[in-house]
Amino acid sequence: MSALRKLRVVALDCDGVLIDDTYLDVIARFVTDHGGVYDAEAERDVIGLRDLVVAEKVTRLCALDQPAEETLKQLWAARQEYLREHPIRVAEGVQDCLTALSGLPVRLVCYGGRTRKHTFDRYLGDFTALLDAEVPYVSINEHRPGVEHIARTVFDVAFDEIVFVDDVSRVAADAREHGAGFLGFPSSPAHARQREFMAGLGVRHLPASLAELTPDLLVMVDEELATSTHWPC
Repeated sequence: MSALRKLRVVALDCDGVLIDDTYLDVIARFVTDHGGVYDAEAERDVIGLRDLVVAEKVTRLCALDQPAEETLKQLWAARQEYLREHPIRVAEGVQDCLTALSGLPVRLVCYGGRTRKHTFDRYLGDFTALLDAEVPYVSINEHRPGVEHIARTVFDVAFDEIVFVDDVSRVAADAREHGAGFLGFPSSPAHARQREFMAGLGVRHLPASLAELTPDLLVMVDEELATSTHWPC
């Protein structure tokens, strides 16, 4: 692979890209089960924030007379119940996708809202050798949406030298604000609104599967970033 013009880091979200996302379904069910209205406005407001902030917003949506910390405990309990019926699976094609992307002259990293042990090591640890040797995973819960933290604090690259692959439109908005690359990956029927939000933000690329997340696509994004055409004016 010849040298890229701009890209130095490719950052892949774990939940919703490399493994099943559970949070959208869990939050939607929790809100409706507790008397709240989970519509497009609610989803745009809630998804992609720190855990406690999500709990604060859900508490208000449902008019719950309790601290946000209690709501957070209930959300975690609801997620555990959901996982008993819907165990997390590694996405089809992860091995092939990561193998292909690891051939690019970039640092390839995963990120997510949980600790490395909680999510990455448990579900994706077998693929560590395909990722950046120094930083294979970054936990972003305290730094959401995470674009600035990963680009500037962790890797010390310019925003137009990194591309994020994520299933949440809040990350797309953050990437656009900073001029970073973004590939949308709304990976399930529960992500229908996220797809619409991303389109509204001007996201140009929404691969339908990991098979479409190819080195050629990253080369295209690299050229867009190098020519300042990745985001609409």
